[in-house]
Amino acid sequence: MDTGMIRGLGTLVVLVAFVGLALWVFSPRRKRDFDEATQLPFADEPPRAVEPTQEKAPSQAPRSKQP
Repeated sequence: MDTGMIRGLGTLVVLVAFVGLALWVFSPRRKRDFDEATQLPFADEPPRAVEPTQEKAPSQAPRSKQP
């Protein structure tokens, strides 16, 4: 085999691998798995306590118009 033909076959193999990997990564079936994987760095953190709201907004009582 000629070295040019071997390089061409190598390029073709890498191209097919790249296209296959891109299709696998962007497949809609894999979205849920990848969404779960994005949360893995936070898996060891304890859950946060819910912070109380500052103050409730004053009731929306009708205001009298000032002259």
